[in-house]
Amino acid sequence: MAAISDLDARPAGRVRTGFNAAEAGLLTGATLLMLWPALYNGFPLIFSDTGTYISQVMEHHLGWDRPPFYSMWLFALDWGRNLWPPTIAQCAVAAWMIRRTQRMVAPRSGIGAGALLLAPLALLTALPWTAAQIMPDIFTPLMVLAFAVLVLDDRVTRRERRLLTVLITLAIMVHLSNLPIYAGLCLCVLVLRRRARRRPEWRRLLLPLAIGVTALVGVNVIASGTVSPSPYGGTFVLARLLSDGPARTTLAHDCPTRHWALCRYQADLAHSADWFLWTADSPLYRAGGPIRLIRQTNAIVRATIAAHPAIVLRNGMRDTLRQLVTFAPGSGLRPWSATAAPTIRRDLPVAAVRAFLGSLQARRRLAIGAPLASIVATVTIAGIIATLGFVLLAIVQAIRPLHGIRASRTAAAPLDDRLIDDRLFFLAVLVLLALLGNAVVTGSLSGPHDRYQSRIVWLAVLTGGLVLARCYAAWRSRPTSTTA
Repeated sequence: MAAISDLDARPAGRVRTGFNAAEAGLLTGATLLMLWPALYNGFPLIFSDTGTYISQVMEHHLGWDRPPFYSMWLFALDWGRNLWPPTIAQCAVAAWMIRRTQRMVAPRSGIGAGALLLAPLALLTALPWTAAQIMPDIFTPLMVLAFAVLVLDDRVTRRERRLLTVLITLAIMVHLSNLPIYAGLCLCVLVLRRRARRRPEWRRLLLPLAIGVTALVGVNVIASGTVSPSPYGGTFVLARLLSDGPARTTLAHDCPTRHWALCRYQADLAHSADWFLWTADSPLYRAGGPIRLIRQTNAIVRATIAAHPAIVLRNGMRDTLRQLVTFAPGSGLRPWSATAAPTIRRDLPVAAVRAFLGSLQARRRLAIGAPLASIVATVTIAGIIATLGFVLLAIVQAIRPLHGIRASRTAAAPLDDRLIDDRLFFLAVLVLLALLGNAVVTGSLSGPHDRYQSRIVWLAVLTGGLVLARCYAAWRSRPTSTTA
């Protein structure tokens, strides 16, 4: 397993990894390029949930369905002015993490190589549509990259380690789905790194998890007296079980004796999970709302899983597989005139409201054209194939090493020029595991949506680009034959 476990290999000579004016220029250009959907729109992109994230701090309330920490992120950077500072910050952090990941697997990559990687990601993937949106979705892929750098790169400085830890902690705090995804990554590393000589530093990896969980639990203890990172998370599970059918069967069987509040609305439960969760006249709200019903909700969920475990598992696996292949850039570009738009009008200054009302999205003129959608889908699929192919090739070579001159050439090549490199291999594996984990958490609990997988699937294009760059470097370093 030397091909995938030699984590102490280093390139010959000293490699400069410091920050300089050229790097600053590259990241500034990448940030501006990543902002293009918001610049084209005339205002940062919004989603239905954007209104809640704005109002939680501005109007001093805590929503039942999402923590307040992304709201704090918005307010800390913007102070309720126009939403541009947090949007720029999201794009800047994304550009930095992409470049930092590239420097991890290819320490000698220059400004040109950085531009060749960052430009396609900013123009031809779902990344800019996620980074330029006032939503915490961008923190999920950034968390994955930060985790990979902490685990794989022994050149991380103390300052970088602190920044990466803060980024992971923030990601866990701003979106509840990131907590199980990060925990799953930690468990996967425990298995993947068993053969490595360099062991992960678990104290540093678990620190952001501990801080994030403490923050989530703490805010819920203060708000509702409930010791839980997600006290009303069972509502999302119930919505999924009702939509899939098993929970409706449970209600039909148990309502004569249990008298749950939802029993009065059994005839109206055969709708989508989104309708149940977000429609004002759905049975959830007519029966009392998610907060008042949470004890009954958890009881129905437990009864359903106990009575129909095989069906629940089968439906979860089906929704996971559907979510894996369900993605599209710019999901939800409607004006959200009944949700986010009223909050923007109510809480932001007049100048910001005018800019929003003049944006393409508010005027229903912002949409992803079919040609761009096809290009993004093609690039994404190519990235997934390249990433998966590289992982399979590395595994095959590890199990059955190449013989003869080809193997000796690969072993003798510098780190930047070897085709099969341990850091790139583990990065590709972590990305594939993150894609799967994201599909499990979002698809099985909330149901397949374009937005959920789009927020993270561009990581496959990133690793695919790094794989192609490694192939090119290996081809350039191949020995040339001479004749007498």
